[in-house]
Amino acid sequence: MEQRIAWDDLPGPLKRAVEARTGPITRVRVASAGQNSPLAAIIDARDGKVFAKGLPSAHRRVVTQALEAAVAPLVKEISPALLWHFDDVGWNVPGYQYAPGRHADYSPGSPDLDRLVQLMNALSTIKVPDDPRPFKRAEDRWKPYLDDPDTAVVFAGQVLTHSDWTPDNVLIAEHRAWLIDWAWPTLGTAWTDPACWVLRLMASGAHTAHEAERQASRLPAFQAAAPAHIDLFAAVNVRLWDEIANASTSAWTNKMAQAAKSWAACRQAR
Repeated sequence: MEQRIAWDDLPGPLKRAVEARTGPITRVRVASAGQNSPLAAIIDARDGKVFAKGLPSAHRRVVTQALEAAVAPLVKEISPALLWHFDDVGWNVPGYQYAPGRHADYSPGSPDLDRLVQLMNALSTIKVPDDPRPFKRAEDRWKPYLDDPDTAVVFAGQVLTHSDWTPDNVLIAEHRAWLIDWAWPTLGTAWTDPACWVLRLMASGAHTAHEAERQASRLPAFQAAAPAHIDLFAAVNVRLWDEIANASTSAWTNKMAQAAKSWAACRQAR
């Protein structure tokens, strides 16, 4: 996690580099959600609103901003457009179209769940170029958590997936939803994102495993997936989230680890 830096406390050359791309800045609001970027701000400028986030150029997570830039042209219909991206004055900073909205409500009965289903359906129709570099492949992401790495082949596919469906990554506006923060674009099966959503519904929305799967089953790909493949995915996430929770002091990682265990146990009991 990164300490958020107030706009006035950022280095002068960085602020000038941003303003060179936005036009004269009239107001800056530091974003409250998310903790992965020391710079995260909604900027009012002459040419309109921009959301900018940034990391020092040498930061290990700069690679995730490169991935977000790479996926941006593919997801411009469901995600805010990337307006500019620079690596200068010691900082790596992308600037995005400002997308108004609130973070999604994942609780049972929330009308936002319908918007999530629409968003995942729209994402599932996006065509990926023949050369999908630099996106990671699902079988490579989850292989380290399997006793038999060869079984990771069941996660392989050519569908572009977001894979991080925390409510903070979905903005609900009056007439639409936006998907943001593409730090982990992954090529996988069509059921990958609905399966990732199951864990978030349990951890962030207080759904039971059955309720979460019922929501995910509104996506045809999840409904049609081989049960054994979903069983394996649930088991893999127990190990993944245990590892993350053991290395973190954040309460949400423990919630995810517990959700993964509950989901896997539910599937094993069937």
